[in-house]
Amino acid sequence: MWQKLLDIQKRIAPEVVLELQKRSSILKQIEAHQPIGRRTLSRKLNMTERVLRKEVDSLYALGLIDIDKKGISISQSGIEVLRDLSPYMTTLDRRTDLARRLRDKYGLQDFFIIRGDADESPELQQELAKLMAEEFQKMLFDGAVISVTGGSTMANVGKYLHPADEKLLFVPARGGLGEELGNQANSIASRLASATGGEHKVLYAPDNVGESALESLKAEPSVKEIAELNRQSHYVIHGIGEAFTMAKRRNVDDETLAGLKDSGAVGETFGYYFDKEGDIVRKVKTIGLQLEDLESKKAILAVAGGSSKKEAVRAYMKMAPRNTVLFIDESIAEFLLDS
Repeated sequence: MWQKLLDIQKRIAPEVVLELQKRSSILKQIEAHQPIGRRTLSRKLNMTERVLRKEVDSLYALGLIDIDKKGISISQSGIEVLRDLSPYMTTLDRRTDLARRLRDKYGLQDFFIIRGDADESPELQQELAKLMAEEFQKMLFDGAVISVTGGSTMANVGKYLHPADEKLLFVPARGGLGEELGNQANSIASRLASATGGEHKVLYAPDNVGESALESLKAEPSVKEIAELNRQSHYVIHGIGEAFTMAKRRNVDDETLAGLKDSGAVGETFGYYFDKEGDIVRKVKTIGLQLEDLESKKAILAVAGGSSKKEAVRAYMKMAPRNTVLFIDESIAEFLLDS
């Protein structure tokens, strides 16, 4: 029924569909953060205050929200409208439906999906970074500490963040890898801090070190500070890598590559290589964030785009904490549903 109604609306009055999406999004943000001021709400929605004021006035006139000195709250009528609208909005966007089915199947906090296969278009990699930035910005609060890893998609996230009123601190979740400087965690933490007006820390250490050097580094005050901040951080944003791509970024030797191949490694994150069952087959000695630190976070924002990473993401799903929010493309989403 909903699909038929949606098809008719798209043909005869597409502007109605867009308006429904916009007002539904506003009501959801109000419900999640009430009572909320107009300025904060406009920032979370990435909407100008002038445009938002018009929408708020309309929603108030319809009795869907309440406004008082504390800010804007959703009314009982607004709650009922959101509930009744939910199946329609799910039908409205196939990717929303994909996300719902993935939540049901894997039980993670949330899924966000872009169209297509990001391996086939650099534009889609940008779209993925933009979506992650938009959702991340909605989660921020004053005093938030964010652990950040490296990678090309992560490097693009900062392009789509905007200045925040909240006081934020970005911390590199790992040391330097043998890769392009701009894609390393230190550089990305600096970039995200600059984009949001926050502060950042620098980890003066390589990511892959020998055991004796690792113990010496752990004793350094500046390194200890970063390690403690990573343990206590509220959010983690990171990429999920294909195992051998990540191994090459680390400049591992041929013996290690052969070992990864023999053990069936398909993915890597935080220096942990894992096979298709999600079992860890190799752990890099690192002073960065550890897997056991993840469950205490408010949310873990993980990103992967392109069909070349679908096996890595499927394996990661078997070890991902429930507080994970996953950003992927349709090629990976459909693979996960069919697996």
